Amino acid sequence: MKAVLIYNVLSGKGNVLKDLHKIEAFFKVNDWELSLFEVKEGFNLCNDSMDLAYTYDTFLIAGGDGTIHSVINGVMGVPKINRPKLLFLPYGTTNDCASMLGLGKNVFYNLALLKTHHYEKMDVYAANNEFFVYAAATGKFSNVSYHINRRKLKWLGSIGYLLNARHDLHHHYHIDVKAETKELTIERKAFLIMLAAGSRVGGFKLDNFTKRPKLNDGKIDVRIFTRNHIFSWTKMVWFYLFRGRHFHNDIHINTNQIIFNLSDRFIWNIDGEKGPSGKLDVRVLNQEIEVYVHPKYKQKLF
Repeated sequence: MKAVLIYNVLSGKGNVLKDLHKIEAFFKVNDWELSLFEVKEGFNLCNDSMDLAYTYDTFLIAGGDGTIHSVINGVMGVPKINRPKLLFLPYGTTNDCASMLGLGKNVFYNLALLKTHHYEKMDVYAANNEFFVYAAATGKFSNVSYHINRRKLKWLGSIGYLLNARHDLHHHYHIDVKAETKELTIERKAFLIMLAAGSRVGGFKLDNFTKRPKLNDGKIDVRIFTRNHIFSWTKMVWFYLFRGRHFHNDIHINTNQIIFNLSDRFIWNIDGEKGPSGKLDVRVLNQEIEVYVHPKYKQKLF
């Protein structure tokens, strides 16, 4: 195995530095090659990941969802045959990507997966000219993960997102949605649009968001929240309490492609990062990357 550890000390509380020696020792014991690549401010991680993909067969990504997002966009820029296997080591704030694959904070258990065949081919989702792997959204509360002071977030953790959400409580969103799939066209008013690949978004478990949370079936689930008034935020409380339950007046679609035509006033959140505004063309790219997954989650997700 020839691997590179891509680590971001700015993710979460920077705890990855405490575990570097453990990771290096694990590779030394197994007589595998490991290189270290520290993500620094001002780096173009997308381009760097693209270059590294031609040299290493395995990426260990130690950071949060933003770090993973940048690496994925780099990996997707190389031919499929050159894409390395990916192991997510959760050191961020919410760690949605790692959590939906069953990967927790135990670095030794996660590293042990490298000695197994517990990896699977996973879908990637194209959104205009970039890629994501777990969620996209626009509308109410969708900006809390990128409109936040990173220094405060480092100390407050996921509570920082909740505190930041209060600024959006009484912001009344009027989204004139026109959404098109191969089978139907939808024109409605909404206050939030959410796309999710698995059952984890914004640090919350959404086990009821979809009936089939598969990460390799060539589909993505879309929810259009149509109830639109000044207290619409209360609906989101119930949505998260019931773990993504589908309420009767909302629209839910399972599709392999959907095009949203929106005003440029509405900015998309892509895997927790600020994305494009207005029109979004989402396409599912079936089984594009290989990721390590907890064995108990393999049958459920793949």
